[in-house]
Amino acid sequence: MKIGWTPKSLRAFKRLMRKNPNLRPLIEQTLRQLAEDPFHPTLHTHKIKGDLSNIYMVMFN
Repeated sequence: MKIGWTPKSLRAFKRLMRKNPNLRPLIEQTLRQLAEDPFHPTLHTHKIKGDLSNIYMVMFN
């Protein structure tokens, strides 16, 4: 599966890493899981409605 980064999401990720570098392993693990099985129950994957209806979203808790 291809994981896309928008410029805004990439900036937010970099900002988060500067403030909380200890989260990096958890985020990397979640992204690996997303790439392997995007519909794993722990990811809470769901389809977006409206103009972006061909895109799925993952909820990070």
